[in-house]
Amino acid sequence: MSKDSNSLKIAKGLLQLSLNDEGKVDQEKVKEIIKEMRKECISKSLPVLRTYLTLIKRKINTYQGIFEISDNKDSSFSTTVTKKLSDLKGCEIDLIEQKNEPLIAGFKLRIGDDVYEDSLSSRISRLKKSLT
Repeated sequence: MSKDSNSLKIAKGLLQLSLNDEGKVDQEKVKEIIKEMRKECISKSLPVLRTYLTLIKRKINTYQGIFEISDNKDSSFSTTVTKKLSDLKGCEIDLIEQKNEPLIAGFKLRIGDDVYEDSLSSRISRLKKSLT
């Protein structure tokens, strides 16, 4: 078995130990695992920790998104989007709401590698492309 596949196997096991009952990453469990890994020799634990970090980020990206809006006064829109996304994905989605000043009349949603945008600037851009 190669060193990379061994690190991946260990990191996947650590990821499973890091999840709570809902299947989400538990920050306290991650801290405990990292604390225990520090006791190991750095040359042995570093490849595992790198792979573990990558797997943790991927897992978090499956249920957490960033919701950018131009004005965060109306949280009902964010609540509606969260509910619809959770229904579509079949699991609860956590949205982190951020204010994006340059964004005019719309929103931008990032979940993992997926980006959904419906803003005035994106509509104007699409219209401009269709006219040329």
